[in-house]
Amino acid sequence: MGAYEEYGKAEFGDKRLGDRLERSLDQLASNPSASISAACRDPHQAKAVYRLVGNDEVAVEAITKITHDVTIKNIQEAGPPVVLIVQDTTELNYSNLEATEGLGSISGRKTARGMEVHSALAVSENGEVFGLLAQKLWTRPPEDFGQSTPARCKELPIEEKESYKWLETMESAGAGFPEGVVTVHVCDREGDIFELFCKAEREGTLYLCRKSFNRRVEEDNGVKRFAELINLRPEAGRITIRVPRDSHTSRKERNAVVAIKYGTCKIMRPHPLAKCEELPEFIEIHYVTANEVDPPEGQEKLFWHLITNVPTESFEDAVLRIQWYAQRWKIELFHRTLKDGCKVEELQSESAVKLKKLVAIYSIIALRIMLLTYIARAYPDETCEICFTEDEWKILYRVANKTREVPDNPPTIHEAVVMIAKLGGFLARKSDGFPGVKVTWRGLTSFYTILEAIPFLSAANL
Repeated sequence: MGAYEEYGKAEFGDKRLGDRLERSLDQLASNPSASISAACRDPHQAKAVYRLVGNDEVAVEAITKITHDVTIKNIQEAGPPVVLIVQDTTELNYSNLEATEGLGSISGRKTARGMEVHSALAVSENGEVFGLLAQKLWTRPPEDFGQSTPARCKELPIEEKESYKWLETMESAGAGFPEGVVTVHVCDREGDIFELFCKAEREGTLYLCRKSFNRRVEEDNGVKRFAELINLRPEAGRITIRVPRDSHTSRKERNAVVAIKYGTCKIMRPHPLAKCEELPEFIEIHYVTANEVDPPEGQEKLFWHLITNVPTESFEDAVLRIQWYAQRWKIELFHRTLKDGCKVEELQSESAVKLKKLVAIYSIIALRIMLLTYIARAYPDETCEICFTEDEWKILYRVANKTREVPDNPPTIHEAVVMIAKLGGFLARKSDGFPGVKVTWRGLTSFYTILEAIPFLSAANL
């Protein structure tokens, strides 16, 4: 099976369009950081890609649906007991495309133009990435810039707010899971939305969210604020965790000793929602805090305050919630791969509608780069033929090891990814650990370039 054969089943109403999507993915993935023309290496093939995204029957929703279906299939095959659905938003800047129609304001600047992308990844408890479950792409009308104020936003129903994306994604990303798989939606501080927690309670959906607001909480001895409640809570224990990189604060990855607290409380309905009688006056939640002890000088102190409706009644439960939240950085890595590895902010088109389709297509490629890396980590002893054809792994072996000889049996997927990474500059020293996503996408680009050249080389030169 080809790398993108499943995506040829996209429901566009015409099977030929699905076949064209599969071929386009193969061509663009051959050099994901290059322009469409350079990746296709043929003006006719490049024109076919542009015709595909220009076809009205090819909808972004159909592209994202097939990524959801492929992800669910991956989960069915892997059979994990718990799947974390991690959500996040990123901006794509197209301010240089002055003639492109339909772009919106971004970054809080009137002159900045682009689009918003909200994605949801399926990740296992130990960090294996199964795929993309949902993706929403939209633009903010330029004429609305400066029209919204905090007071006005508070008065709007959640359905009319941009933050409704969290509730929409909770519903769309959580559909179609195999029976028996527990799903937990993991959100950063932007997802601290009372309406989202209420929706989850009504529908029996599990969530884990980092706290943003110092909410009112109800206890037997009166109403307090979260901060006051946490200060009164005794420390339950300490653990060492690996702090993920944070692109927003330029924080580097490091180990940190954190003090853990946990408990339950009732959070009150916010004052702006007092008239929303369909919302309960309060909901009961579990909370977990991880407060770094003695952070390195010059480094921002780690403090995670998590809200969840997953029962958390022991220190071990609290530690597991911290470990779950630490997987949230995978969505940032996906967006970084999309931007830096696939260079989607360098795409060009005359309309935002076509750009959205291209971003959805390149999201599939960015996802494959991530999947290749994490399959090799999760199942290192599996044969590389789960990702590469026989001809591909034999060529890879010869090129990476500078030999004409090949083994009788295919390398493991771990060995194959290391060979790919070597083509991207990975030194494979004992101290280097396992190659990351960035060096892997560089290696894949080099490898696909080699594959493209194979037809023009004689068998003796292999």
